[in-house]
Amino acid sequence: MIYRFVDILNAAGINSAVVHRSKNFRCTWFANETIVVGGKDIRFGKGDLLVLPEWYRELLPYLAPGVPNVVFNQNAYETYSDVPYTRGTKAPVLSSDTIGIVGISEDSIEYLRLCFPDVRVDGIRLSIDSDLFHPSPKGKSKTIAYMPRKRLKELNQILHILESRGSLDGWELLPIDGATEAEVAGYLGGAAIFIALNEREGIALPSLEAMASGCVVVGFRGSGGKEYMEPDATVPIGDGEVAWLVAALELEMRRFEDEDPGQIEMSKKAISLVSSRYSPERERDDVIAVFSEALARVAEVTPGSTHLDVKFLPPTDVERKKIAQRLSRKNINL
Repeated sequence: MIYRFVDILNAAGINSAVVHRSKNFRCTWFANETIVVGGKDIRFGKGDLLVLPEWYRELLPYLAPGVPNVVFNQNAYETYSDVPYTRGTKAPVLSSDTIGIVGISEDSIEYLRLCFPDVRVDGIRLSIDSDLFHPSPKGKSKTIAYMPRKRLKELNQILHILESRGSLDGWELLPIDGATEAEVAGYLGGAAIFIALNEREGIALPSLEAMASGCVVVGFRGSGGKEYMEPDATVPIGDGEVAWLVAALELEMRRFEDEDPGQIEMSKKAISLVSSRYSPERERDDVIAVFSEALARVAEVTPGSTHLDVKFLPPTDVERKKIAQRLSRKNINL
């Protein structure tokens, strides 16, 4: 999302770049030619705006003191989740230089406005690339896809129950993990069913991608998924209700085998919902509007720092290995 926002802004004539600790690092699990710069090369000037992820939390005030920033919050529920509470003290998860927050779902925006009533909170509706995520032209197979990194305890229960009941006979299970974006799209395009294991998160994009790919999405809506996991386009299950989820899966498996017209119509509605609500055009308009407005508010601001404190930026894999080696010699685990 960060890379895509930068591409959108540059295409609109707004100079932007992704900042990594090293200028030689680039995310490669999705195709991109996004402008990337190293943290050491940053020099802030009048009218510049720094956009920071929410997971910096208490480090936010120290990254670039005196430089206006906007927090791009992709998971509102992580804002305070690992921050210890001290009575009478407001946790510094924003800085005095924070001029706004950007959320990515209706639920997140509501949460953030509750947390920070004195800070401007804007929303950007993300998009799903229908050129990438769509049903396979070869058709759907008897495959159930899921992402094992989410809610593993519930997932284990679901799979064990299905196995013990003999419900998986003739079906393939497809765990999706460590795959590129294009590989994920290929897997979802051919899968009949996707198990949604959403919890408290910003928007739960994998479920949206599965819907766009024509999968029957069965599972937990989580918080962000409330805005799109509708009963006529998906099969939403009450949070944590494993038995109901298993029963729903078995029903949808039978409906797929029977080529049930109702299920086929549900998949079509899911595809239509995603393409109409989560279009690239809407995302582009939101990104340009939100960040143009923020830049206008800081146009005359001279930053209090000229440099970014790179020691707070996440290390690359190579740097992490070097740090781990140094610490291991001192018997310290990273």
